[in-house]
Amino acid sequence: MCVVCRERFPKEELTRYVSPEDLTGPDASPVPDPAMNRPGRGYYVCGQVRCRERFPKMILGLMKKRAR
Repeated sequence: MCVVCRERFPKEELTRYVSPEDLTGPDASPVPDPAMNRPGRGYYVCGQVRCRERFPKMILGLMKKRAR
């Protein structure tokens, strides 16, 4: 499911982002995981232009929620 539009897509149509292993805290913005095999829970974003544009803006809120 895309974290921006909340629509369901086949996994192959989504891009996965994970938090970098060497950084923590508010400056640790997610990095793409094209192989979809890095450890940890990921954020999945669909290929729609509006979702790709909104993802960097909403990621800060998503990461704060996960840090709780």
